[in-house]
Amino acid sequence: MIEIDLHEMTVTEALDYFIGTYNSNKGQSLKIIHGYGSTGVGGRIRTAVRNFIEVNRSCFSRIEFGEDLDRNQGYTIVYYRSELPDPNDILKEKIRDYCALSPKTKEKIAGDFRKFGSGAVLQALKELVSSGRLIEIKGKVKKYGIK
Repeated sequence: MIEIDLHEMTVTEALDYFIGTYNSNKGQSLKIIHGYGSTGVGGRIRTAVRNFIEVNRSCFSRIEFGEDLDRNQGYTIVYYRSELPDPNDILKEKIRDYCALSPKTKEKIAGDFRKFGSGAVLQALKELVSSGRLIEIKGKVKKYGIK
């Protein structure tokens, strides 16, 4: 079993590290030490990791939570079934879905997705436009939407 410790990381760094380690160690189980938060009810990293695991549940053959094994809420064990999606692809899908509701400005998109980091958001936006998945709507203010 491979063990990774996500303490001292940002949520984005933790998810990137988890996904990278999981995908590069096909067939291995992975013990993710994410902590449980200073309040004892779940920190940001624990919440983000477990939410990501839940959304991608089909990529795991089994999931075990520390609190079910030995009352320790600070870790989760996942067992490999298939590769996890790239976090940049997930960000692009979220941005596209967001702009599909109604066109948004670059500033609005960057602000609402700031937890991913402004560089990653702007890169995702650029890739969405270049691939034709989002269009630039010219007007008084440039907005991004779908066809």
